[in-house]
Amino acid sequence: MLGSHPCQPRAGLRERKKEQTRRRIIEVALQLCDSQGFDATTVEQIADAADVSPRTVNRYFELKEDIVLAPTEDWGRRVATELRKQPITGNELLALHNAHLAVAERSGDDETLPFAWFQQMQRIMRGSAAVRSRSMDFIDTKTAELNAALAERLGLDSESLTVRLIAGTWHAVMRAGMECQTALTECSPAAAPELMIEAVQTAYDEFKRVCAFPMAAAE
Repeated sequence: MLGSHPCQPRAGLRERKKEQTRRRIIEVALQLCDSQGFDATTVEQIADAADVSPRTVNRYFELKEDIVLAPTEDWGRRVATELRKQPITGNELLALHNAHLAVAERSGDDETLPFAWFQQMQRIMRGSAAVRSRSMDFIDTKTAELNAALAERLGLDSESLTVRLIAGTWHAVMRAGMECQTALTECSPAAAPELMIEAVQTAYDEFKRVCAFPMAAAE
């Protein structure tokens, strides 16, 4: 028993250090790519600014694009956690909408996932076709936890058509709302969460107006 105690704090410390390194890589990569352009920024520059080796960067992230898009993965985990708390009403798009807004409302106080990261990410995406292209793959590969939470609620496999359709529809609505809210990337980080909520709400309402209600009426 005595020999087991020293190992437990070390394991926890290792995980914290790994997360700190990951966050540092993300932070400096977003700063560099935002200030000097995605194509002009190298993995070597990111590694040097983060005080790690290029091999370490590659160990955490498969592609340079993945570093820029990493906040999306972290946000997806938070939304998945919130989705599991939502009541089951049969309207999973509404549940996703409410879960997303609940996370957004708390994001201003979340120091582990600064909203400034999303602003930088959006600016970089606008200037880089490679990042925009990768973001589409990222939705499929890096939101597995969100899909799993949705599948649990529906009693289906996470790869089922129903789950993929609902998740894909929600991602499209959210993405359209954020891309159309151009002020989101230029305002202060403190004001950004409120603008994001407004953008997503507007897109969701418009989706219901042009798609959901006409389809229901036609049936």
